[in-house]
Amino acid sequence: MSNDSVNWDRIAERFQAEMANLIHHEPKKRYGDDFYAEALRRTLGFRPADENFQERLLRGEGLTTESYARRLYDTSALDRMQRETAEQVAKDARAETRRVYREAGKDFADLLRTRCNEVSVPSRYRREGVAWAADLIDPTVPKDQYGNVVKQDGAGEAR
Repeated sequence: MSNDSVNWDRIAERFQAEMANLIHHEPKKRYGDDFYAEALRRTLGFRPADENFQERLLRGEGLTTESYARRLYDTSALDRMQRETAEQVAKDARAETRRVYREAGKDFADLLRTRCNEVSVPSRYRREGVAWAADLIDPTVPKDQYGNVVKQDGAGEAR
């Protein structure tokens, strides 16, 4: 028997047990024509409409009400559409953030290069450090796979 088929024998045993329970433990209640319906409801774990007005069968026997199945399908399709939309928005936002960071990095590196001269930074080693930092920040400067600046000699070859 596959996992998604209904186990009728188990349902029948529960139905008989619920009928016996109604007869022996609740004799004063008279269900009349509703006796079998009440026993079947209890067997299947039926819960009447809750605050969302969706009736449900809780036992997991492969049975469900039509309104609950429709609601479950509709909400899962809606969830899927909303997830796809949110993923696309996040992807676009990440791309925009990377673009803005690249532009800001270029602008900041250019600012460092223009502001750093012999008057503002008298030490040659500090000026070289500022120039190196600007190269690290600037996205247009070639870098190796580890993010280190690749020096190019006069012939245009990387060292």
